[in-house]
Amino acid sequence: MTIATIVFDLDGTLVDSAPDMAFAVNVVLGRRGLGPLPLEGVVRTIGDGVRMTVARSFAAVGAPLDAGALGEAEAELLAVYLDPARGPLSRLYPGVATTLALLADRGIALGVCTNKAQAAADRTLADLGIAARFGVVLGGDATDHRKPDPRHLAACLEALGRDARGAAMIGDSTTDEEAARGAGVRFLGVRYGYGAFGASAAAVDRFAEIPTALGL
Repeated sequence: MTIATIVFDLDGTLVDSAPDMAFAVNVVLGRRGLGPLPLEGVVRTIGDGVRMTVARSFAAVGAPLDAGALGEAEAELLAVYLDPARGPLSRLYPGVATTLALLADRGIALGVCTNKAQAAADRTLADLGIAARFGVVLGGDATDHRKPDPRHLAACLEALGRDARGAAMIGDSTTDEEAARGAGVRFLGVRYGYGAFGASAAAVDRFAEIPTALGL
């Protein structure tokens, strides 16, 4: 079936956002006399939303948080991440901007389905100049369901005015793969990201290989 819709994961797929997240995590830890957590440690916390990143980061430095303190630290981290006075450290992966332009020129509907908080996702895409490429960006706190729940991806497709037929999900983790499978959407993995997915999944090494891998 011809692919007419592509939905992308954000962190580890479109954007190497770990430097920004590491900065914010270590500010929040540092205010409590903790850390720092090295970049590779922060990378291991990414993928299931800001709250899980905070919880995993504090646990990694031996200071797990209770529910109340976790909520406070989550809000604090988002404030640091979204501070307009701070320049972005995140970068697009190679080939993202030109490949998105190619896909848009071919009439492919594009969306983003991410567990990242909506405000942080919007800020990241705007900072990196690709926000306008997407018909919808659906963050993890903008819906009642988040990946790997397929209803998160289904809501993204619905907002695009599309369904699972002729749709593909591009991501770097089992979270993305499971959401795609549950929604009846074709999955294509990117091997350069933060996570991992099934060994049998179709995958590419570079973002620019996506059109060819999808037969576009």
